[in-house]
Amino acid sequence: MAAAGGLRPQLGQVRARPGKDSVSAICARTARGPARCGRLGAMIPAESIRPLNGAPEAAEAAAVLTEVFAAPPESPPIPADVIGALADWGGCVLGGFAGDRLVAVSVAVACAPRSDTLASLIAGVLPGFAGRGLGGRLKLAQRDWALARGAARIVWTYDPLVRRNAHVNLNRLGAGVTGFAREHYPPIPDGINAGDPADRLHVSWELRPGTSRAPAEPEGVVVLSADPVTGLPVRGAGDVPGGVPWLAGTPADIETLRRTDPAAALAWRLAIREVFESAGDRRVTGFTRDGSYVLAPAGEAAPGQEGA
Repeated sequence: MAAAGGLRPQLGQVRARPGKDSVSAICARTARGPARCGRLGAMIPAESIRPLNGAPEAAEAAAVLTEVFAAPPESPPIPADVIGALADWGGCVLGGFAGDRLVAVSVAVACAPRSDTLASLIAGVLPGFAGRGLGGRLKLAQRDWALARGAARIVWTYDPLVRRNAHVNLNRLGAGVTGFAREHYPPIPDGINAGDPADRLHVSWELRPGTSRAPAEPEGVVVLSADPVTGLPVRGAGDVPGGVPWLAGTPADIETLRRTDPAAALAWRLAIREVFESAGDRRVTGFTRDGSYVLAPAGEAAPGQEGA
């Protein structure tokens, strides 16, 4: 029996033609056009992403997210009953499979009645399957799902200190940063976020072709960087001319830093917060290969946006 909301269509699935399709060709067809999908790896076939349905898959999805975020088993990021309800009533609940095993999950809902915006609530890939492009593929499948239902954009939040997320969101997908929020969420009691203020960047991904972009060139004045010896954040000294872009660095691996040196992780949190909260009308226009945000003066176009 098909679930309510029409989730049976296997959006985001593209079957490979043996001996004919490269990974990039599969990715291009999945995204309905050219896309920077990164290194997908042959172990993650394109047909492995599909909507999830039914109580057993909802329970499996909750277990995957619990493992991804190292949450207490009794307090999953999203409970199985909520995942199942969202899937039953028209939410976008997608799973990534390696063979028959569920290894990645994303959950999104419409923002309001008659809204043309889909809000992505959570996404995660099991640690043993990270770094193969599956997270990006989930977003592309989410895009297909949204376009098929008339959505114009997808919005979500992410931790500005996680470099790989910044690269995927801003460079690979071409989403644009729309705002910064201090402690956007209350304390999150999982193994990744516990003890760290949940500051977040808000992003909006306009669902049109050609929004992916190459990493920004590191041109501007450095306002935040890592000390070459200690790795601690260092703010740029002196006044910065108003018309010059800022370059705000990030730590190489904030997730490891949280576990090994919580004080240093907190120092980075407060430093990047200070940059965004003092940016005025500047906005993020790129993310460099070495992990720095480019904050340009008003009037310069941000990813997926027109210049003012």
